[in-house]
Amino acid sequence: MNGKKAILWTKATPLYDSHGQIIGAIESIRDITELRKAEQALEAERQRLYAVLNELPAMVILLARDYSFRFVNRFFQERYGNPERKTCYELMYHRQTPCENCPSSKVFQTQKPEEWTWNSPDERTYTIYDYPFIDVDGTLLVLEMGIDITERKKLEQEILRLDRLNLIGEMAAGLAHEIRNPMTTVRDFLQMLSNKKSQAEYRPYYNLMIEELDQANKIISEFLSLAKNKVVHLQAQDLNEIVMSLYPLIKADALLTDKYIQLDLGKIPVLNLDLKEIRQLILNLVRNGLEAMSPGGVLTISTFIDDEAVVLSVKDQGKGIEPELLEKLGTPFFTTKDTGTGLGLPICYSIAARHNAKITVDTDSTGTCFYVRFKQRV
Repeated sequence: MNGKKAILWTKATPLYDSHGQIIGAIESIRDITELRKAEQALEAERQRLYAVLNELPAMVILLARDYSFRFVNRFFQERYGNPERKTCYELMYHRQTPCENCPSSKVFQTQKPEEWTWNSPDERTYTIYDYPFIDVDGTLLVLEMGIDITERKKLEQEILRLDRLNLIGEMAAGLAHEIRNPMTTVRDFLQMLSNKKSQAEYRPYYNLMIEELDQANKIISEFLSLAKNKVVHLQAQDLNEIVMSLYPLIKADALLTDKYIQLDLGKIPVLNLDLKEIRQLILNLVRNGLEAMSPGGVLTISTFIDDEAVVLSVKDQGKGIEPELLEKLGTPFFTTKDTGTGLGLPICYSIAARHNAKITVDTDSTGTCFYVRFKQRV
């Protein structure tokens, strides 16, 4: 055709005589060059779109009305695999039928966007945005984009926890002076009375009252440790040396209940630490771990470098922490112990915050490990 190549569509239809015999054929020919070019242009446009979606640092999929995947990007495949010919409910939930109240189904019905939160099988949390999407060939699909907000959720929970700690610390700082003054006066009078010969028979009662006042004073001191604005005296310290200085005391505590301490101290750089506060943090974590174990258990204290952070870990061989209790860790007054005040871990979180460190927890049926991650000195 004028020296140009063309793509032709042909159709031949048999031509019959009055006796039903084929006597020829009717052939129609149509030039579909432009149509094929348009189809190729549409496919090229689709592939350009897919290339962009493939590089996004978020989960992106295109769903058809039958819940099959028209497209999944690299982010999705790296986490949940290639869907092959599976539907979304088969791949993600191992179901044989579509999920009830499926947001994607609602988008197909209303052609309006939907936003929802999804807790994935790998324990990540996503904010999901579903949009009606017209493909280049005119087909209605659902474009689903998932933003991983797991770390943001954890950060929000950490901020909420610290806000509660700070509030209680500020309240304690305000009340401590008003409470301690009369307590000190009462304690002094009890001490004086207990030393009188005429009160000798009542001395055990006086001593008991003095012990209770001392316990109350200790709790007030723990309250004050929660205050955000508590002054810390940061100096260059060797974390390993701090652990070693506490080892005799920790070992004695463990042996009293037929438990054992194991040290695994790696080569770590010097950190800016408040000696008194870090000693308290270590003792609190160690004593929690010892109380969680049965006789014969081993508690391991480790130090190491991980991803440019210096890590202190305290791992016990207890029964682990129930999932529903994990979110409450570090909440003031929350305790599972009969005699606990619920301030040990909150104090640890406050000390970590004042050192710009972060506490994380791993737990299962074989035990619990607390990690304290310190930033290295610049």
